Amino acid sequence: MEKPIYVEDLYEYGPFGAKGVGEMALIPTPAAIINAIKNATGVRIKEIPATPERVYLALKRRNEV
Repeated sequence: MEKPIYVEDLYEYGPFGAKGVGEMALIPTPAAIINAIKNATGVRIKEIPATPERVYLALKRRNEV
């Protein structure tokens, strides 16, 4: 059985050569929130952040049509 060989490749922009991994979990979050608002209210918010004012105005526009 062969033993693994570890090669250190320091990332020059990170602290102590570390690379970020946690950011990838944040990428789908805004889309999930926007889709949850669409499912709950029936209106699609097209700008992020989905502030209460934007949701209110989108609901108001939907009711005017």
